[in-house]
Amino acid sequence: MEALWQIGAFVRPWGKFSFEEALAGIAAAGYPVVGLLGGVADISLALDGMDTAAIQERLAAHGLAANLACLHVDHNATEDEAFASLARQVESAKALGVRYLMTFGADHEPQFARWYAATRFAATQAEAHGIQVVFKPHGGCTAAADEIEHCFDQIAHPNVSLWFDAGNIIHYTDKDPVAEARCVAVRTSGFCAKDCATLRGDVMLEFGEGKVDFRTVFEALAEGGFSGPVMVECCHTGTLHETTASARRNREFLERVLREALP
Repeated sequence: MEALWQIGAFVRPWGKFSFEEALAGIAAAGYPVVGLLGGVADISLALDGMDTAAIQERLAAHGLAANLACLHVDHNATEDEAFASLARQVESAKALGVRYLMTFGADHEPQFARWYAATRFAATQAEAHGIQVVFKPHGGCTAAADEIEHCFDQIAHPNVSLWFDAGNIIHYTDKDPVAEARCVAVRTSGFCAKDCATLRGDVMLEFGEGKVDFRTVFEALAEGGFSGPVMVECCHTGTLHETTASARRNREFLERVLREALP
């Protein structure tokens, strides 16, 4: 497996634990890279107001590096307030040293126009710091390939790309993730790894329990030039030990699949 196909983990599965316990679990499960997607029980991981130095110190103590944080678009604030928050979030991302800022689209059509404009604004702000703004399939205006292409048309900024999420394609649309991956592969710079079996079905699964054909999805993305990173977003959750063990099995699953998909 080439180093470019690096496998990391998001914080999400460890959400009911402290940040310290989450990082310990991620490290114990064999992940060198963490994405700050999801929350933890004791602190906020929101960029606006984040104590980036404290976060970096905790990451370093566990031998981890962060590659992604989440960008929040406030649809309830005035436009000036929302954009000022975005600028602060980009500055926090710079201080944190992440490579990617992830936003999640908008669920309701009245929110679409602000999200397009906000994403364009954030992409401009982030570009100066070498940070890429990304979004993923998440229902609403980012549901699947057709909607995603429309997003790119509306945002119209070169510093925006897609993080494909095959599990979310099933969860939100019940479409075929392989077919959707082929349509958006050239737009893809990252992969959110989760499985899902049915429309609106559970995603806190071990890989192979749902309908995602990971090997064929990776082959389709690779044909479009994608080469990682791959970030595990979901697994079975339970005790700290159970969650960590499940996350480790999902990492091992991906390593096997990538060896097969990328000989």
